[in-house]
Amino acid sequence: MAKKTKIAQNVFFFLGVLALGIMIYKIGIGTIWSDIRRTGWWFVPIIGLWAIVYLLNTISCNLIIQDGSPEAKRVGFFSLFKLVISGFAINYITPFGLMGGEPYKIIELKPTLGIQKATSSVLLATMMHFVSHFIFWMISIPLLFFLVPVLSHTVELAMLLSSATSFLLLFWAYRVYTRGGVDRALILGSRLPFLGKRIRAYRLQNQEKIDQMDYLIADLYTNRKKDFIISLLLELFSRFLICVEVVLMMQAIGWPVSFGESVLIESIQSLVGNLLFFMPMQMGSREGGMMMVYGVLSIPLAYGVFVSLCKRIREIFWTLVGIVLIKVRRN
Repeated sequence: MAKKTKIAQNVFFFLGVLALGIMIYKIGIGTIWSDIRRTGWWFVPIIGLWAIVYLLNTISCNLIIQDGSPEAKRVGFFSLFKLVISGFAINYITPFGLMGGEPYKIIELKPTLGIQKATSSVLLATMMHFVSHFIFWMISIPLLFFLVPVLSHTVELAMLLSSATSFLLLFWAYRVYTRGGVDRALILGSRLPFLGKRIRAYRLQNQEKIDQMDYLIADLYTNRKKDFIISLLLELFSRFLICVEVVLMMQAIGWPVSFGESVLIESIQSLVGNLLFFMPMQMGSREGGMMMVYGVLSIPLAYGVFVSLCKRIREIFWTLVGIVLIKVRRN
């Protein structure tokens, strides 16, 4: 393993341990233990559900990487599986969401795929994850009008704006899938104060590599539509599968909710969390979204607090797993 890759691994590992410790301290060990006892054996399917979600994410990512090239065939499925779990764990504990997990994946895949292929593959997998979110929101937000007959004008306006924004983001994603987006991002970045001059110099010195990355990004949609569609469907299915988590948590405290209600709960809390993406661990943002949707659905807010805590405990478990997997050697 290259020296730089080893250093990066250690940095991400120690940052992960530190962030996880802060998260446990903020929630409180007593609160965590009390919530675990209250939920009981329901935590087994709740935690196990996410193993399936991460597996679907890995299959989706593997479809993107496996383009028939010799270097792509050397990426082992287990290595990719652990990389997906670790990447999500790092994203979760770092500010701005993608500041840690995506660079970590690129660093890990670079020795096998090369920098251009590693970068384009990670960008495509991230885009697929984003697009599945946009589609999920566009499908789920209208549920509010069916599940809650009377809505305030403020809530209606917020839902319409969210749907319109999701549609615009889908249009942006389509342009990236058909044309690539690395060169365009660097052009925009070159206009930034302070960093603009360096970005402009990098673009001029590496134009051929940048063009190759954009070609690899556009190639998936242009020449491998079957892989593109299956990868996107897997990501979208995983979004709806996550909603089962809310059903299980509410069942644990004896207040069953329908799958439609769970989709709405997951949709709005994730929407609020992503709007406040700069918050590490989505501290406070998710709870705000949860209180909002529970209030709209006329479910006692105490249950929203309970579900939010259950989600935190599940995240602690998988974040710990992801951090430990950083130190597991690649195949």
